[in-house]
Amino acid sequence: MAYYSSDRIERRNRRKAIVITTVLYLSLFSLFLIKDEVAWREYLPVGVQALFGEAPNGSPAVANVEEARP
Repeated sequence: MAYYSSDRIERRNRRKAIVITTVLYLSLFSLFLIKDEVAWREYLPVGVQALFGEAPNGSPAVANVEEARP
């Protein structure tokens, strides 16, 4: 029965690590959202920027139809 306690300790440590990591990442992300000085969109991957409708260089990914026609 002694090996059950080591399994419990490992599960508890794993849960602690997951909770601490989640809290750290959420706090860092919320810092980016709250602070106006930090351009948090620059730190997003290209795929996520495409979901927001922005190209990697900061210009809109889809051209406006009125502006594209002569």
